Amino acid sequence: MMKSKWIRTILFRFRLSKLTIQSEILMKRKISNYIRMPFFFFLMFFAVSNVYSQSLVIESPNGGFTTERIQKISGSVSGLVGDRITIVLNGIPQTVPVSGGRFAMNAVVAPGNNLIEIKAGKTSEKISFFAKVPPRDIKVVLIWDTQTDVDLWVVDPKGEKCYYSHPSTQSGGNLDVDVIDGFGPETFTMAKALPGNYSVQVQYYGSYDKPITRVNAYVVLYEGKSNEKRMRFQFVMTKSQQVYHLANFEIEPEN
Repeated sequence: MMKSKWIRTILFRFRLSKLTIQSEILMKRKISNYIRMPFFFFLMFFAVSNVYSQSLVIESPNGGFTTERIQKISGSVSGLVGDRITIVLNGIPQTVPVSGGRFAMNAVVAPGNNLIEIKAGKTSEKISFFAKVPPRDIKVVLIWDTQTDVDLWVVDPKGEKCYYSHPSTQSGGNLDVDVIDGFGPETFTMAKALPGNYSVQVQYYGSYDKPITRVNAYVVLYEGKSNEKRMRFQFVMTKSQQVYHLANFEIEPEN
């Protein structure tokens, strides 16, 4: 009898000890959850406040109507992590540096409606305007991904080269925008295209110790018209002062 009572006592104490351990585990889990919840809400608050602390203001253009073929796009940004933003003009993206909370670039606009979207971190703004400007049969836009000096060369069917030292050709080609400290855009246009083959070339004029620079060339034919055509060409440059052949495109003679 005494032995049976002693065994029951041991079993009772064992079960009690087991319940105590389980209770402690549950209590620790609850405490851990209570600790994690404020931390989780703190992270959520920080993420949301960081988004709302950013501000982006487009100062130019301010919408409406313009007769300026080369348009300055400028504004200010605050709360930005980093020193670059992206400006998308009529579907063509462009990296733009930010200095002292301000940004600016010059771009050739299209005849008719134009749409600008500016992306700064998680903040973005859009603006549209109408441009009453002469149409261009050819537009070539060159952009790149480092703060270097890259030059756009366009050779027309007559063999005449349009570039920084010869920005206007006898056939009507023009280097409208020339950028010497990255990221572009350098822009070539021609009002009335000559029929024949055109060559798009780029010179890695100054690498500024950047070993690799990636370039994108957008060729837009008959922009703003019903027969508008777009092409995109990419290339990686690795040697300073080197001239690279990027692409060819053809203008068919009029019927």
